Amino acid sequence: MSLSLIATLIGIGIVDSLNPSLFLAQFYLLTTPKPTNRVIAFIGGVWVVMVLGGILILGGVRTFVSEFLTNLPETPVLVAQVLVGMALVIFGWRYNAKPAETGDVKKPRSSTLLAAFVLGMVVMVNEITTALPYFIAIERIADANLSWSLNLVALLIYNVVFALPLFAFLGGFLLLKDRFTQQIESINAFIARWMPRLIKYGSLLLGVLAIVDAVGRLLS
Repeated sequence: MSLSLIATLIGIGIVDSLNPSLFLAQFYLLTTPKPTNRVIAFIGGVWVVMVLGGILILGGVRTFVSEFLTNLPETPVLVAQVLVGMALVIFGWRYNAKPAETGDVKKPRSSTLLAAFVLGMVVMVNEITTALPYFIAIERIADANLSWSLNLVALLIYNVVFALPLFAFLGGFLLLKDRFTQQIESINAFIARWMPRLIKYGSLLLGVLAIVDAVGRLLS
């Protein structure tokens, strides 16, 4: 496994970890009595979906890449890149950047550890439509032609990075406790205000860059 692949996975994992739905769900759990175990169970639910889903997708992607994509001529791939870029631009253009309501986060009906674990799984499955960074990371792993043991290590590296912000907030809570709890509402408000704008303008920027890159390579 090369250092460039590890660096790529870490970079994509950092971007992918900035998920407002996960943060809002975790913030809710932090406001419940004795939340530490619930938050750990919640992160466990997220991890189960991410790791098992990555293993399943990687198996299919690796076969698909080796048998089909590697034999494709460059032009159809670049055309597909243009279409993806256009889709991102359209999505960003139409995406409502109005600040989200912090009360929209899904809350479990029960406060048990199992409920927190299931909440993590449900939130992560619900976010499958925004999992493009993870799909890109899996494609990079598949393209590296690693053994299955190294594939698993690469997936674990990505998911450790993905989970670090969640553990960081838990650590902040344990260190600051009352002060941290008092700041939860302001943090929720900040995320609700800025994340929609980041998604909107980030999609526009990525779409434009993908189109410019593909068109430039097609013309050359």
